[in-house]
Amino acid sequence: MGGHIVLVVQNAQTHEQLIQSLASEGYCALCFRTVEEAVAYLRAPGCPASVVVFNIVMRRQSDYVAIVEVGAARPELHILLVAPERGELLDVLFSGNVTAWILEKPLNHAESAAILRRALRSAAAAQEVSGVTSVLPTSTFSPYSEEFLKRVGIAEVPVLLSGETGVGKEVMARRLCAYSLRADKPFLKLNCAALPPELAESELFGSVKGAFTGATADRQGRFETAQGGTILLDEIGDMDLRLQTKLLQVLQDGEIQPLGSNRTIKVNVRVMAATHRDLTRAIQEGTFREDLYYRLNVIKIVIPPLRQRREEILPLAEMLLARHTPAGQKPPPIREALKRFLLEYRWPGNVRELENVMRRFLVYQDSALLIQELLDGAEELRSGLSLAKVASFPESHEPVASVHGASEPAEGPVGMKPPERVERLDRLDRLAEASRLAETELLLDALEASRWNRRQAAASLQIEYKAFLYKLQKYGIVESKSKRRDISA
Repeated sequence: MGGHIVLVVQNAQTHEQLIQSLASEGYCALCFRTVEEAVAYLRAPGCPASVVVFNIVMRRQSDYVAIVEVGAARPELHILLVAPERGELLDVLFSGNVTAWILEKPLNHAESAAILRRALRSAAAAQEVSGVTSVLPTSTFSPYSEEFLKRVGIAEVPVLLSGETGVGKEVMARRLCAYSLRADKPFLKLNCAALPPELAESELFGSVKGAFTGATADRQGRFETAQGGTILLDEIGDMDLRLQTKLLQVLQDGEIQPLGSNRTIKVNVRVMAATHRDLTRAIQEGTFREDLYYRLNVIKIVIPPLRQRREEILPLAEMLLARHTPAGQKPPPIREALKRFLLEYRWPGNVRELENVMRRFLVYQDSALLIQELLDGAEELRSGLSLAKVASFPESHEPVASVHGASEPAEGPVGMKPPERVERLDRLDRLAEASRLAETELLLDALEASRWNRRQAAASLQIEYKAFLYKLQKYGIVESKSKRRDISA
């Protein structure tokens, strides 16, 4: 049988017997300490867990709302809660139309363990019927198999995650952490590009009172806070050279020295690093230390861009749309025209851009408006970059194998030749211009018919008022009535 189960527990050691018992039956149990960490993992693309058990005290309504949201986004997920009493907060869960099993006794009690196993069998049966084992295809993040990721996760070595912005490097880091023996320990992240070097040093290693202007008290750094856990250094390629030297010493000696202090503190923290930059080129340019690169690059995972994983675009879109749909509501259907466009679009922002597009679609619920907006964005991009640069957009200069071992596809559908691609871009430009003129004419007609009452005009076109205002702003229809059709000229 087997499968993946998530346990949200305060102390994993007290559940060691249960975890070992599940392992003997073929189940892989991953432990988290907080609702936030567990929900982040369950929302991750390709998450294999089919059952989650919350065995912690939850006193915040936001925790229950988060469970409702992940339950709505993943209706196949079996949710169990240890709740001896049914209170008002628990009612939030049931009001969200989420199927949940309530365990009235501790998880290690025989009755609760029996209910857990029924849930596991039910999840396994549902997967056999549906023929799937996760929300996404098993090729997610290929060519790395699940077994490979488990081995990397459990290994006590640094990991370097490489890939374009928005491909899911943090998601991968959390996934690896969930497989590790540090899964029940803190997982902290620091964006090296978001802070100046002085603040980044204090954030990482801590500081003492008076170490710099504004240091009014001793401060614990991320390394000390994450003791026994994992730190993700995001955008490591943007880290200051002096800070790189201190980080190298930490990796070598396992000790940190707070800013302004002479004392050293032993730390036991696993370091993962992520970057969208070509670090080998940064070494040649003198902006990144070669010795630090080899310290971090024990295991390197290159995550392919979304345009090289086209078979995942539609499943991802459906999942992200369901994730952001309010509890109790049904996600709007993605029509065939929009599906075709999503498959042909280049996705320079990768999964992050796809998520934002799905959130916009949830608001607009208008495929034509969304497609036009993306076309306009692509037109702006082409005006600032040559066609050759657009066709080779990846930010990393390292060769990246595609999911299927082929070279990176050109813009447009897979297999399209360059002349066909140029011709297609011309057709898209002509279509966009014709669409702009026709839609501007329609908007102006509606405004004149309603004597420029925008709410009435929106109602006559059966368009949401906010979407109507957006269209007016987009086409520059913000002048006085005397301008009117001059705008469309």
